[in-house]
Amino acid sequence: MPELQIVDDPERVEAAFRTADERDFPDWNSHPLSGQFSRNLYAAINREKPRHKLCAFCVVDGDKPVLMVPATYRGGTFSMFGLPMALAAQRGLGAKRRKRVFAMAFEHLAAVDVAASSDVALINGCFGSNPQTAADLACIDRLAAPQTHIHAVIDATQGEKAVHRDVRASYRSLINWGRAQLQMRYVNAKNPDRGLFDEMPAFHAHISGAGAHGNKYWEVYWNEIVAGRGEASLGFLADGTLAAGTAVIDAGGVSYYASGVYDREKFDKPLAHYPVYDSILRAGQRGAILYDLGEVFPADTTDDKEVQIGFFKKGFTGAFHLRTSWLVPLSS
Repeated sequence: MPELQIVDDPERVEAAFRTADERDFPDWNSHPLSGQFSRNLYAAINREKPRHKLCAFCVVDGDKPVLMVPATYRGGTFSMFGLPMALAAQRGLGAKRRKRVFAMAFEHLAAVDVAASSDVALINGCFGSNPQTAADLACIDRLAAPQTHIHAVIDATQGEKAVHRDVRASYRSLINWGRAQLQMRYVNAKNPDRGLFDEMPAFHAHISGAGAHGNKYWEVYWNEIVAGRGEASLGFLADGTLAAGTAVIDAGGVSYYASGVYDREKFDKPLAHYPVYDSILRAGQRGAILYDLGEVFPADTTDDKEVQIGFFKKGFTGAFHLRTSWLVPLSS
């Protein structure tokens, strides 16, 4: 059996990441938040405003990866550009082999030249009712501290009648208003309309001002959408004014509410409710199993705006999944 080794040459690592087969590495792209979309999106943000040092590597058996580690480093923490990183192990590793592979990975992180004895690694764990991943087991082996995150979710397979039944009662008239007043247009693999898509970045820049993202950021969305891994929907008022933009990205049977932009100057109108509801139904039509509205933050854990966004998301569902992340100390 070939000896296990660490490969950290950027070109070899990038090639391994690019050609990874999700059938062999089931945790590599199991959710847009931890998979290919977020890796590419936050890499684009980091290129625009460099804050994280790239430290990605693989553990290989001969010339074949058995563990992929998309690590970055900033301020004492290894992560994936600040998000929990998915440590993607090859399917079918035996228990002893798995422990050795992950031990090598954690030893390598601890030895990276930026690392200090107080450093930690932020690792992505299981989501909802999914079984523990190889990374979960490795973190438990190291007596790491788990953190839980609440996500508002919807069974995307159940059809409109069931989805509508779970919507907050006060939302139903607001959804009906949007259905009547907004003309929805869509960008997807069947309609790769670049001109229509480009209205969303321009709209986001108008609404967000200094918080707007650059072209490379939106190019990641475009690439995912035209490849059939998501959809952008734009809602126009009767006078042709763009008032709502929603982007949903798909991976691993999950459709993720990745971006929503709504005209704050028209917040006397319920601009967001129908576009979100419509995106849920359309995700089911694309074959999604689960629609993830994203994290819902408990009161007093973040700023009021994020808490209120979470309250808005909860209005579409009574179902929630817990996502696990781990803080792994790297000191011996």
